[in-house]
Amino acid sequence: MASLTQDIGAFISGLRYEEIPEAGLASVRNGFTDYTAATILGRNDDVTRVVTMVTGPRGGDSRLCFGAGRATAPEAALINGASAHAQDYDDVGLGGIQPTHPSACIAPAIFAEAEALGRSGKDMLTAYVAAFETWGELGSRDPDPPHLKGWHSTGTFGAIAAAAAAASLHKLDAPRAAHAVGIASSMAAGVVGNFGSMTKPFHAGRSAQSGVLAARLAAAGMTATKNSLESDVGFLKAISPAGKVDVETPARFRERWWIVSHGLGFKLFPMCYGAHRALDGVLELLQAHPFGADEVESIEVEASRLQYTNLVHTDPKNALDAKFSMEFAMASAVLLRRVTRAEFDDSFVNRPDVRAMMKKVSRKFLPGKGPDGDGMVVLLKDGRRLEKKFREPLGHPRRPPSQEAIWTKFQDCTDGALSPADQKRMFDMLQHADSLARPSDLPVAGL
Repeated sequence: MASLTQDIGAFISGLRYEEIPEAGLASVRNGFTDYTAATILGRNDDVTRVVTMVTGPRGGDSRLCFGAGRATAPEAALINGASAHAQDYDDVGLGGIQPTHPSACIAPAIFAEAEALGRSGKDMLTAYVAAFETWGELGSRDPDPPHLKGWHSTGTFGAIAAAAAAASLHKLDAPRAAHAVGIASSMAAGVVGNFGSMTKPFHAGRSAQSGVLAARLAAAGMTATKNSLESDVGFLKAISPAGKVDVETPARFRERWWIVSHGLGFKLFPMCYGAHRALDGVLELLQAHPFGADEVESIEVEASRLQYTNLVHTDPKNALDAKFSMEFAMASAVLLRRVTRAEFDDSFVNRPDVRAMMKKVSRKFLPGKGPDGDGMVVLLKDGRRLEKKFREPLGHPRRPPSQEAIWTKFQDCTDGALSPADQKRMFDMLQHADSLARPSDLPVAGL
C-alpha cells in the first residue's frame, strides 16, 4: 500500500484554498473567532501566567494573547494554546470519532506562524483545513477513542494536526510535509489523568508549539521515517486502546471533508463538553416544568461510561474541579437556571446549597460507547417524575450557533480587553478572515 504518512504529506502540500467547500470555510471562520475570544479570556489565568513566566516573553514576531507582548512563534503558540484552553471554553470537533479541542492547538500554531511568515487570511484558512482533515483521516481509523487508554487527543493528534497546519504555512513540498507530521508524532503527548489541573490546557499549548517546531525542523532538513504514523511501531498503533486501528486503507482525502461532515462545535457553557447535553436537557425541563431546588428529591443522569470519561469529579472542591463535574453542572443549573463563567468560583462551588444539591445527583451508566439513549430522570418530592432524552447540544455542528450567539460569546470573553469598537472590528475581521492581509492587522487587546 501507499504510505499513509506520505499521502498526508502530499495532501498538505497540494491543498489549495479554492478547492475547500464553503461550508468548511464558514466553520473555520467561526473557529478562528471562537479561538480568539477564548485566548483573550484566558490571558490572565494561572496556567497562562506560569507558562509565560517560564518561557517568555523575550520578544519575537508573534503576539501573545492578541496583546502587545511578543515572543517567537513556537513560544507564542505554546502560551496562546494554553490560554485558549485555560477555561475549557474553546471549541470541540470530530464528534463521534474522538473527543477533541481542535482550535486550541491548531489555531495558535497558525496565528503565531502566519504572523512570523507574513501569511494571509486565505493561507491561514487553508492551513486549518489541512490540519483538520489530517486529524480526521487519522482519528477515523480507530473504532476506540484514545481517551479509553488515557491519551488526550488534543495533546496527541493535536501535535500532528498543528504540524500539518504549520507545514502548509511554510508551503513545504510533499516529502517535507510528511517529515513534519512524522517529527510531530514523536512530540505528541498528554494524558487524561491530568484533567482538572493546569496541565490539561498545557496539552493544547504544547501541541501547538510542537507543530510549529516540527514544521520548522522539516523545513530545515530534519527527517522522520517514511511510515512513522502507520508502521507497526508507529503513532497510530502505539496510541490505539485495543490495537484495532486500520493502517491498510488508503487515505481518502477530498472524497469527503471532515470539516464539513464532523466540523466544529462551539461551547455555550464554560465547562467540559461532556456535560453540555445534560445542561441543555435540565434547562429545557426547568422551562417546561418549573421546579425549585428545594423540591428535588434526586436527579439521575444516564449516559455511557465513555460519555463520562472526562467528567472526572463527582465531588468538586474548587472551580477547576467543577469544570469536569456533572454533579456541579446540574446543581448550578437547578439553583440558578444558568451555568456561566460567574459560577466557576471556589466560593460558589463550596456554598452549602450547591454542595447539598450535588449530593442529590447520581450517574447511571448505560451500555455502549455512544450517546444513544442518554437522558435524565428528575424525581420531585411531590412524587412527580420528569424525564428527558438528550440530543446534540446547542452549538453542535448539527445544531449550529447563530451569529448572534457567536457574537454574544465573543463580546463576553473580550470585555475589558477590547473597546466596544475594537470588539466589533476584530469580530468582523475574523468573520471575514479570507480578506485578512495578515494577522498583525487585528486590533491589539489590552492586558
